[in-house]
Amino acid sequence: MALFDQNTPGPTPPHTLTYTPTGQHLSRSRHLGGATSFAVISPVPTSGLPAPPTPAGSPLRSVRLESPTARADPADSVYSQSTHALGAPIPPSSRLGFSRRRRRQVLAIEVCPMDRGGSQKKRHKTVANVDIISNLPDVIKDKILCCLPIKEALGTCLLSRKWRYTWASMTELTFREDDFDLGSSIEEGETKKFVNFINMVLSLHNGPILKFELNARRVHLLSAGGHIHRWMLMLSRNGVKEIQIRTKIWRNHKIPSSFFSCEELEYACLQGCIFQLPPLFTGFKRIHTLHFIDFCATENNIGELVASSPNLEKLILSRLLSFADISIHSTKLKILRVDGMFKHLSVVTPHVSSAVINLQVNTGYVPRAGCNFNLSQFIGSLLDIENISLLGHAFECAAHGILPGKLPRLLNRLTEITLEIDLGNLKEANAAHCLFQVAPNLQRVELQLIYRGYAAPTSNFWDSIDHQAGLFNNLDTVVLSNFAGSCAESGFLKLLLEDTPVLRIAQIKDNNKLDKESLKRLLKMRRASKDAEVILL
Repeated sequence: MALFDQNTPGPTPPHTLTYTPTGQHLSRSRHLGGATSFAVISPVPTSGLPAPPTPAGSPLRSVRLESPTARADPADSVYSQSTHALGAPIPPSSRLGFSRRRRRQVLAIEVCPMDRGGSQKKRHKTVANVDIISNLPDVIKDKILCCLPIKEALGTCLLSRKWRYTWASMTELTFREDDFDLGSSIEEGETKKFVNFINMVLSLHNGPILKFELNARRVHLLSAGGHIHRWMLMLSRNGVKEIQIRTKIWRNHKIPSSFFSCEELEYACLQGCIFQLPPLFTGFKRIHTLHFIDFCATENNIGELVASSPNLEKLILSRLLSFADISIHSTKLKILRVDGMFKHLSVVTPHVSSAVINLQVNTGYVPRAGCNFNLSQFIGSLLDIENISLLGHAFECAAHGILPGKLPRLLNRLTEITLEIDLGNLKEANAAHCLFQVAPNLQRVELQLIYRGYAAPTSNFWDSIDHQAGLFNNLDTVVLSNFAGSCAESGFLKLLLEDTPVLRIAQIKDNNKLDKESLKRLLKMRRASKDAEVILL
């Protein structure tokens, strides 16, 4: 950095000013015959430099500007021999001989007075010499670490001494196999490294663990050696509130008994497990979400768990693998998803707003499989239902227990219905008609059309429905998937188009079995709504 002393003839000026175009700090001051030097360290616009600041009571006679690269690059020189009188503005940078790149670097900074001995009286801290990262609050540090992959979070111990052990008190621990170089085919040695890493982190952790997530769908050794049981015991002693364990192992493991000791638990998602309640379990008092995937349940443990969890609002049972008896009775549930094989399913949930029942059976003929789902009981218990989906064999099973016109109450809040249905089956067609009758405010209907094979097709059921009954007065959108153009399917579509005054969209997804003549007939059907648009996909 160049210090601008006075080399021109005349008396030595009482003050000199130093400009540093690169914003470097003044480490040494050159004392000039009793004069006081000043360092310039604040950025200014490149369009021009302001007049140099003058300390109070110290008149400035002259200023000499010189570029630190004047010798190496004459094009960047700043009038190395020019002198400007006090009060005269310094020429704009565009007239100082600066190159365009150099103009962007021109910096002027606040004036720091120097004493006669050359020492700096006051040092102003800048961003460059303030350690912001080390002085962050612990809460902010924890948030940063929780957003990083676990291996990178542990690597922050190298940042500074204050970060050395911060990772050991993280409130959220997430172990994903994708964050580790396990390769496409995981060998036993790589799996052990993954498991040992989890053991190391948990053993060195100090403080509460509010969230624990393990995603290891390709690791098959987690059930060996009691790893999950040991980890769950550690979590139960650290006030855990959220547990997610998604694994794919050769043999389903029984849920550790310590899981039911997590008194602070609010959210749980478990995959690949055998669910069995311990004898003295009194329920989760704070849990609001339960999600089980690829699991087996014995007796009615699910129903007992739901009944003993007073704040449970969301229950998701995905792919139940055991042919079980399930009874779900709750006045708090708001969201229900049930998917799997059931021997008997009983659902009484008056305040559910969204329900999905996807019933799978082990044979193609439902009564032979022993499946029993009472849709009338389920519908009769609903007060706040807004959308309902009956998929798989659910509607087929429910149709056996529905008598035409016998559903108990109107579902005034129900606006969306999704059904997997054989419209040519008389029982299923009757059940669907009953469901449409108790939903006067229905706005969207989606039907996944199938042909079950064993049911005798009924071609005239939908043609017999009174088109003036106002069955779909508020229907806005209808979606028909796998449309094959059968008599029953065409009759239902005709009913929709002729009986829906506010219909906007009728979306038809065909299964490539429709010929051109059938397509023409669909497009020529009479429509009650002038805005109705038939879309063929």
